[in-house]
Amino acid sequence: MCAINITANILESDDEISRLIMKALLPEINSSLNSAFYKIKERLVLLVQTAITSSPEYTSIMSGQLKYEFGLPDSAARLLEILTFWKYINVEYNKAKINGNRLSGSISISMIKSDYSDVLSSAAAVLKTENGADLQWLSWLLLFGDKTIIKTHNVVLGPSPVSRTGGAIMKASSSGKWGVPSEFSGTANNNWITRAIDSVSQDIDSLLMKALG
Repeated sequence: MCAINITANILESDDEISRLIMKALLPEINSSLNSAFYKIKERLVLLVQTAITSSPEYTSIMSGQLKYEFGLPDSAARLLEILTFWKYINVEYNKAKINGNRLSGSISISMIKSDYSDVLSSAAAVLKTENGADLQWLSWLLLFGDKTIIKTHNVVLGPSPVSRTGGAIMKASSSGKWGVPSEFSGTANNNWITRAIDSVSQDIDSLLMKALG
C-alpha cells in the first residue's frame, strides 16, 4: 500500500476568510432583514405616531401649560394641521453592507426636513396676535432651547377675561424674561419630536428582533 501525503496551504488571512464568508451570506441576510422590515413597517409608523401624540409636549399644547404660555386658543386644530406632516412617516430599510469585519444595516425614520422648514412654513406654526405680530411658537418650541425670547414681559398663568385662551396673560415688566419652559424646550437635535422617537427606540429594536425570530 502506498501512502500519499497531501499538504494544503490556506493563503487567505482570517480577516479575508471572514470577509469572504460575509460576502457569501450578504444576499441571504439582506433578504431576511428586508422581509422582516416590511412585516413590521406599519407597526413602526404607528409606534412613532403614538409616541408623538403621547408626549408631554403634545398634551401640554392641547390643554396644558404650553397652550397658555403660547396663547393658543385653537391649539387642537393647529396640532391637527401640523401633524399632517408627521402622520406620513417614511420608514426605510437600508441594506446591510460589509463594514470592516462586520455587517451593518439600519432603519431610517423620516418625517420632515432636517431644518424643519416644511413644518415651520405651515400657517398653524405661527400665531398672529391682535396687534398683527407673528408669534413663531412652533419654532420656539423646537429650536430655541432655553433662550430668552421676550425680554420685556412675563407670562402670568391663571384665569383672565382678556386672555386669548382664558388661562394666562403676558404682563409687561422691567425685569421681564420669557422663554419656552425648560421641561418642554428643544433644539434642532433634541426636541419634542426627536425625544418622542428616542423614547421608542428599544420598542423598534424589539419589533425587528421578533420579526427576525
